[in-house]
Amino acid sequence: MSRHGVLCRVGIALATAALLVLPACTLSAANPIDDTSWRLEVYGPVDNPTPVIEGTNVTLQFVRDGHIVTGSTGCNAFEGTYEADDSSLTITYEIGPGQRCDLSAIVEQEQMFLATFVRAESYATDGDALTIDCGDSVLVFTRF
Repeated sequence: MSRHGVLCRVGIALATAALLVLPACTLSAANPIDDTSWRLEVYGPVDNPTPVIEGTNVTLQFVRDGHIVTGSTGCNAFEGTYEADDSSLTITYEIGPGQRCDLSAIVEQEQMFLATFVRAESYATDGDALTIDCGDSVLVFTRF
């Protein structure tokens, strides 16, 4: 076999190996929610969501490194973890010790948000909007 034939076979083998490695590199691509921040606009039943109480700031941040989720309920801070794969979403969290909210409506909003948030099943992004499907309830956010 000529030297050219050996080099050609080595070149083909290297090119084939490179093609096999490329798909593995793309598997670690970020999800659309990684490293994003959101503000809650409405929450509750899919067919009749409730607007967030004016003057409250319910937020959510997804941090890719460590799959950390943090935010504010409009009254207290929370932190946890998330797993997002394609459109599926799983969230666990703990609420931190914080201020006591004086208005029962804000406390009720906090409880409803957290009860819904932990039931997250899937998510969808559309421009600056994030919708988290929680079974019979929904959380709709805007990016900030």
